[in-house]
Amino acid sequence: MDKANEKLGEQLKVIAEPMRFKILQLLLDKHHCSRSLALTLGITESAVSQHMTVLKKTGFVKGFRHGRHVHYVVDTQALEQAIAVMQSWIGRASSVGDCHIDNTCEFKLDDGSNGCLYSSTSDELS
Repeated sequence: MDKANEKLGEQLKVIAEPMRFKILQLLLDKHHCSRSLALTLGITESAVSQHMTVLKKTGFVKGFRHGRHVHYVVDTQALEQAIAVMQSWIGRASSVGDCHIDNTCEFKLDDGSNGCLYSSTSDELS
């Protein structure tokens, strides 16, 4: 697996956590500081800080100082990169071959014969 796919995998794990997903959704509407996020979500500022550390590490969120507070924003470049990786998946998925057509099925029985019992037709792949 290449680095872009690995990074996307980590990013998806991070935003799969419900509170981080909510934070990301809030940041898509407007910039927030830790206190604003904590009050909106009903969690402590410490918990927000822990979630923001993880979100910043994956690149989806960045912070900037505004007076005494750090305001958080979504990094659109990170989102665009994630989308680009998923778009490459669409390209790969649309050109997947059938191991039965080109006889490259790697699943073999102990006697060396082709052990794959699946038999596809072009109609099934549509």
